[in-house]
Amino acid sequence: MTETGVTLDSPAARICVIGESLVDIVRSGDSVVEHAGGSPLNVAVGAARLGLPVDVVTYLGADSHGTWLRAHLDASGVHSVHTATGVDRATSTAAVTLDAAGSASYVFDMHWQLPDAYDVAPATRLIHTGSIATVLEPGATQVDALIRANADGVFITYDPNLRPQIMGSVELARERVESFCSLAQVVKASAEDLAWAYDSMTLVEAAQRLLSSGPALVVVTDGGASTIAVSSSRVVEFAPPRVDVADTIGAGDSFMAGIIAALVDQGVVDGFATDRDRALAAINVDALLSFAGRCAAITVSRAGAQPPWRHELG
Repeated sequence: MTETGVTLDSPAARICVIGESLVDIVRSGDSVVEHAGGSPLNVAVGAARLGLPVDVVTYLGADSHGTWLRAHLDASGVHSVHTATGVDRATSTAAVTLDAAGSASYVFDMHWQLPDAYDVAPATRLIHTGSIATVLEPGATQVDALIRANADGVFITYDPNLRPQIMGSVELARERVESFCSLAQVVKASAEDLAWAYDSMTLVEAAQRLLSSGPALVVVTDGGASTIAVSSSRVVEFAPPRVDVADTIGAGDSFMAGIIAALVDQGVVDGFATDRDRALAAINVDALLSFAGRCAAITVSRAGAQPPWRHELG
């Protein structure tokens, strides 16, 4: 048995991750270091390192940063990378400042759109999207259309990963979040996301608001505090492992990749294609949270968004 609750004895479902890629330019004191970043890119890398066949649909500029990010995806075992072409723009960047506790704040310089005429591979069983890619135009409308065109029998996961600095008004962001939640079966959000979008609600109330849009499960992470998972029948709390924190960059993305891997390991993703209700009822939430929590704990123990490989989880 694996930590995710099942025996790995069948081929993994094919995953498609749609969203932004960028370079995090991290400033801490007098030092400046560059890391691969972008929430969807980090999720793709995390899922590939956990042994899943992952396709990425993103935007990369024809520059050294774009070349570097392609190499990073390749080295992490990502199956294929599909990018917009013919756009004379640089690869997106985020200036990241770390505080004394290792928490990150961001200033973005980015462009987002999808490749022309991209078709999701027929073998795809799960599509993941989120963050800036679901709000910033022209790509956000393209992402919405692509998922709607391919949602039949395909499991959808979504992480709002809200960035107030680039997403405009809270009303617009909230509308986009609830629209994408209506397409998804599992949603992961952070306490920071919900505090901005639903500032008058508790975390559980805000999670229940997202749940009412359509997903079967909403998971809310809160740094080192307890993670909660809310479904129509119960609220589950999970205390994440305690570790020495290098920084928090990519922690939520690693957690999201762990959720995706757990859903695949448990047979939920493959089962969803034939019996939606039975598959969703079969989610082992405790095992899912435990596995995703361990993935995030390893990530925060080292600098930058460096999610674990499957073998590092024992």
